[in-house]
Amino acid sequence: MTQSRLNISLLLCALLLSPLSYSDANIFASAKDLLSIEKPSIEVEYNNSSLVSICPGGSIGCFTSADGGKIILSEDIPTRHHDVVLLGLYSDYLQYAHSRVIDELRTCEVKVAYLNQISNTRLANLYEGQCDSLFKGKLLVLR
Repeated sequence: MTQSRLNISLLLCALLLSPLSYSDANIFASAKDLLSIEKPSIEVEYNNSSLVSICPGGSIGCFTSADGGKIILSEDIPTRHHDVVLLGLYSDYLQYAHSRVIDELRTCEVKVAYLNQISNTRLANLYEGQCDSLFKGKLLVLR
């Protein structure tokens, strides 16, 4: 392969990957804003093999704190769910980095707030139902 073809190939790869990276950076910024937690970004790996070996069975992605932390997502994640799933995993990472605790209800609320921000009320209502189910069977104590 000639040097010019190699340069063109590298440029095309960069152009193809940059919208995804730009989009992921915007989603990370939204998660930080919604949680009011300032931490550095972490790697997002789109890899089905890693997903199967690291994440819980049947999941579409996960956050792992091993080796400094990273998010692993399926290569086949549906486009309409990509942003909200990634936002939820960024939320898990930020909470963990901040306090070493992940509150799954807080992550759910962040997803709903994000979906309402981007005016996706149909999906927001769907996720809000998921948040409500987290309360089922729990006893609330008022002082």
